[in-house]
Amino acid sequence: MPCTSSSCRPQKSAICLKLSVVLSTSQTAVALGINGFDMTSTPVIRARAMRMLHRAPEDRLQGGPAFPRFLECWPYSVCSRRGKDEMRKIMLAALVLVALTAWLWLQPREDVSARDGYLVLALSWTPSWCAAEGTARGDQRCDAGSGAGWLVHGLWPQHKGGGWPEFCDTEHPAPARPALQGMVDIMGSAGLARHQWAKHGSCTGLDAEGYFAQTRTAFNGLTFPQTIRAQAQPQNLAPDTLLAEFRRANPQFGPESVTLTCRSGMAQELRLCLTHDLTPQPCDARLQARGCAANSVTLPALP
Repeated sequence: MPCTSSSCRPQKSAICLKLSVVLSTSQTAVALGINGFDMTSTPVIRARAMRMLHRAPEDRLQGGPAFPRFLECWPYSVCSRRGKDEMRKIMLAALVLVALTAWLWLQPREDVSARDGYLVLALSWTPSWCAAEGTARGDQRCDAGSGAGWLVHGLWPQHKGGGWPEFCDTEHPAPARPALQGMVDIMGSAGLARHQWAKHGSCTGLDAEGYFAQTRTAFNGLTFPQTIRAQAQPQNLAPDTLLAEFRRANPQFGPESVTLTCRSGMAQELRLCLTHDLTPQPCDARLQARGCAANSVTLPALP
């Protein structure tokens, strides 16, 4: 047998060839040593060697698939040509994503003043808010003797089918200090008036003075019966009873035009649904669904 290597075993062929393939970890150097064999006469082996050359070093050892070229590109100057191409594609995609995000961010915010929607006048029972968070904040509405009861939380534009716009682009300037101070008697805070104008008033199509005037008109048209005004002692009553008492004093509101929200067992807000000319109208189904589901609520006593 002509084989001289101790590792060779007899085969059916009369000639045993010893083939050694030495690959460096660099992708630019390959040395193939073949004993008794002409490399140029074996295109299959040469093709396999070239495929191994284009694999990552780890994959050459394991025989697995090559990992993405761009992972080799740190620093960028050592990238292969294909790796740089992949990096350029990734960078281009990232730039497109950033540009699209910036374009969407700069689009005019929604202004629904001309849409067919309605308004919600939200009225907060101040003692409930004080018990939940106002007293802890040291808010003056919660001070003893303030007498703050039902106050305006805000006048909110609504979509006809549910939902609402916020912080709309408007050509009108922010309200001046006198206009804000003029709302303290029915809103309790100039800061709240400023926030409500920015968040909701900007979506009505009115200027600040017009928005505050509409809010005051809506509030002044209401009557709050003594039965839903807690005095020295808190009151406990069913939500339906509270709503019925309010509607009895304000018969222009039907059962579907006013809802009550509650929080931590306390009556929180009355929400009245109005057209843009302040005529009561039914609230949408989603707003009604957010009404208080408790069997009984408390009206905490006035401060």
